[in-house]
Parts: sequence; structure tokens; C-alpha cells
Amino acid sequence: MMNKFFNRAVVLSMTAITLFAGTPATTAKAADVAPVHTVVQTSGSGDSLKITYKVNLDKTEVTDGRIAVEYDPNVLEIKSDSEGIKFSDVDVNKSYSDGSSKGVAYAFVGDAAKSVSGTLMTVQFTAKKGLKKQDTVIGTKVFGINNGEKAVVENTVISDKVSVGLPKLTKPAISGISQTLLGVYVKWNEEPDADGYIVFRSTTKDGKYTEIGSVAGFNGFWDVTVSNNKTYYYKICTYRGKGQDRVYSEMSDPVSIKVKKFLGLFS
Repeated sequence: MMNKFFNRAVVLSMTAITLFAGTPATTAKAADVAPVHTVVQTSGSGDSLKITYKVNLDKTEVTDGRIAVEYDPNVLEIKSDSEGIKFSDVDVNKSYSDGSSKGVAYAFVGDAAKSVSGTLMTVQFTAKKGLKKQDTVIGTKVFGINNGEKAVVENTVISDKVSVGLPKLTKPAISGISQTLLGVYVKWNEEPDADGYIVFRSTTKDGKYTEIGSVAGFNGFWDVTVSNNKTYYYKICTYRGKGQDRVYSEMSDPVSIKVKKFLGLFS
């Protein structure tokens, strides 16, 4: 009886350990470490991506186990975690860390061996705001899953790569410029990854360009502050985000037009 309680305490205390002191873990695909498999589900896109990560166990007999789901805290944030299959005793460490990785560790013990199947853990992540497009790894570290003295899964790691973040804003291009009754109209190609556009103007091609307007949800701008018989050069850039998190594209190539009025009016 004493050995049973001792073993139970040892298993559950594993969630407090940040590095497994045994055979070095090897990285493997899910199919290589059956009956443990991972499932990655995503919704949204870019830096609004939501990730549901599940650690599933195929039907097998187990008495105890210890696992940890690890992630890069510079890229992802945990929104929630839950445990599925029920065991007599469980311990969850939500402050688990191993080097630069953080995560959630889960240890479980049953009163006796039982046949189980289903989801051991579900962890939901969101991508951090303002992330540039990149791949990140979510790992399931299996410290050990046992059926009494028999190892069902030994020390190993399952890794899943997930693409997160927003692609770099491309250099915009002005597609047309014309003189209208309202003044000079500048239009450009729409950038689907941008939140808006900023318009700049100069009186010389290589001179200083001054911001004259900002547009969101539209790919054109009327400049009504121009003077007759003057040549103007225009550039635009795109932006994404707000405040300190706002990022900008590089400037477009300049496009020019000479303003001519007829009887004091734009033609």
C-alpha cells in the first residue's frame, strides 16, 4: 500500500519538473508514437489566428502518465486549457517551462489499469498581435505513459508546425493620376492585407514628400489643394495596425501631373 501511494505522489509531482531527468527526448511524428496523436485546428487568419490543439489517446490500457504541451510565448498566448479523459488523481501545472518554452503540464494516475480513448488535453492559443508571418512549433512532450510496469509510450516529443502572423506589406503602385473637376485624383491598386493608405506629395521628384491625406477602405484620393501651372509628384504607402503596433510598407514609385486650369477651373 505504501508503494502505491509513493508511486502516485511521484507521478503527480512530475508536473512541477521543468526538464525530464532521463533518456533524452526524441522528436517524432504522431504516427510514430501511437497511441498518442495530436490534432491542430485553426480559425481566423494572420495575427487574429486562433488555434485549438488536442492531444488524443487511442484506445489502450493505462495506469498513469505525464505530458506537457509546449509553445513559444513570443508568438502564442494560451487562452484556455482543459483535460478530457477522467482519472482518479490529476495534477495540472499551468506555469510549466523548459528553457525558452512555456506550456501546460499534465500528470494523471488511475486506481487501476483501465481501457481509455479520447482527448487527454485541449489547449487553445491565439497569435500575438502585430506578428510578421512565420512558422511556430507546438510540441507535446511525453514524459511517459504506462500500464503498470509496462511503458505504453516512452519519453518522446511530437511537434506540430503552425503558420501564424501577417505577410509583409508589399510595395504599392499608383495605377493612375488625372485632373478632375475636384482637383487631382490619384488611384492605386488595392492591397488586401492593408488597413489603409497614406498619400504624400512633393513639387519635385526627388524632393521632400509631405503627407496630405490618409484613406481607409478606398483606393483613391482627391487632392483639391493644388495650384495652376504646377507639377506635382505623388507617392503612397500602405499601413496595417493601430498606434505603436502600426507597420508601414515602403513608398510607391512617384507619379507626376501638371495642373492646368481653364478660366480658373479644373478641366
